[in-house]
Amino acid sequence: MTCPGASHLLTRASRAMSSTFQPSFVPLDAHAGTTRAVLHVDIDAFFAAIEQLRDPRLQGQPVVVGAGVIASCSYEARRSGLHAGMPLTEARRLCPGAVVLDGHAQVYRCFAEVIFDCCREISPGVETFLDEAYCDLTGTARLHGDLLETARALKQRIRERTRLRVTCGLGPNRMLAKLVGKTVKPDGLARIEARDAELFLRDRPIEQLAGVGRAHAKTLRSMRLYTIGDLRALPVEALAALFGVVGRQLFERCRGRDTAPVHVREVPQSISRETSFHRDTADRAEIEGMLEYLVGRACRTARELDLEARTVAVRLRYVDHEGAEQARSLPAPSDSDPVVLALALELLRRQFTRRAALHGVGVVLSNFASRAFEQGELFDAGETFRRESLLRAFDQVRGAYGHGALVSGRALHLKGRLAEDRHGFVLRTPSLTQ
Repeated sequence: MTCPGASHLLTRASRAMSSTFQPSFVPLDAHAGTTRAVLHVDIDAFFAAIEQLRDPRLQGQPVVVGAGVIASCSYEARRSGLHAGMPLTEARRLCPGAVVLDGHAQVYRCFAEVIFDCCREISPGVETFLDEAYCDLTGTARLHGDLLETARALKQRIRERTRLRVTCGLGPNRMLAKLVGKTVKPDGLARIEARDAELFLRDRPIEQLAGVGRAHAKTLRSMRLYTIGDLRALPVEALAALFGVVGRQLFERCRGRDTAPVHVREVPQSISRETSFHRDTADRAEIEGMLEYLVGRACRTARELDLEARTVAVRLRYVDHEGAEQARSLPAPSDSDPVVLALALELLRRQFTRRAALHGVGVVLSNFASRAFEQGELFDAGETFRRESLLRAFDQVRGAYGHGALVSGRALHLKGRLAEDRHGFVLRTPSLTQ
């Protein structure tokens, strides 16, 4: 397959693109009896590097991309102490000369997908994220030969096609591949063997171990456990008592063992969220509140799969068991709660014309497009980037504390009417509570 160079990518970002997109999650064959090999590919300073490509005057300058907080910053900016997640007010204080840009989301997705297509040329098993990918190279040595040379060739191919640099880490599992790559950023290449894992991990801070967040790190440091090697002193029972299932995972990971598979995404035909009311209702505020809540759940799932819906449908079930459903296409593919909700409410109002009470309501998203290939103008993404960043921040909070941690708009009408647990409102349809 012939891929465009970086100059063509900037033009193609404003057009729809065809792809062999393989975006849930289905684990690959475990290759029983075969030594695992996982390659982690990390795009260096991704957003900032693309902005420096787009405007050569930014080469060598401290570049920051973000709205409110830093989403990405160049290595020149990092030398002043800037990093992803830092508030822009603090970034400007530390680096007054930083060039701050809103960002161009469609352009970034275009570049990312070309890089991910390069990865798929060496393995069908590629799991992708915003600026990184895991490639399952297990069992491919006969095809490729030396896997380190395969990774080196991949880096060169990506460089030629996009003019971007990536860092690659090769290891016997996902965790080690990513960690060893971090030791050679930017534009590096490193490999670690399973036999060297414990020595490699021994003196690293516990925060570098997958699964150790701030809260867990604080607990462990209060016990005078500062490094991954220190963590090995705790028996599995002690870690399980401290952190539950995560504790058992940490017991394995601090020894270099990680069985998490590389996943290949499948595109679902549809994403639906529907439920019955606890009591049949004709209360329009309650119905619209439930619809807004279900739209939020459906859109969050779409974002997790990097998909945007072209079609939205609303289903109604009346108390007399009669059903109604209408669907309409969006002006452009979207995974945005406000955009989808506006159409869903319009469909509800068109259908909810009987005087009978409703037994249930639902929303269905379908006819998906990959977010990497949406239509968009090359320079229109400032507001889009801010809006998407806000939705992603909401998703992170809800992922950590449950969907009910953030409820807004019409869905607030459900507060006090429905019980809540850590997943959100407890719906009458139990499988949809989560």
